[in-house]
Amino acid sequence: MPQYTVTFAEPHTLTDGDDETVQVTGYEDVGSMYILELLNGETRSVGKQLVDDITETDD
Repeated sequence: MPQYTVTFAEPHTLTDGDDETVQVTGYEDVGSMYILELLNGETRSVGKQLVDDITETDD
């Protein structure tokens, strides 16, 4: 199952400290927001303007 790296424009509450990236198991594009599926099974919504990039990672 692929995982994804979400890169934020600046550190975000979902990242660790000053980090700008977080690993997720999936995401859904819902117009002006992304619904992120976190590694612990929870989901969080974030505005697209906060996200620089989402890339698939090899796992």
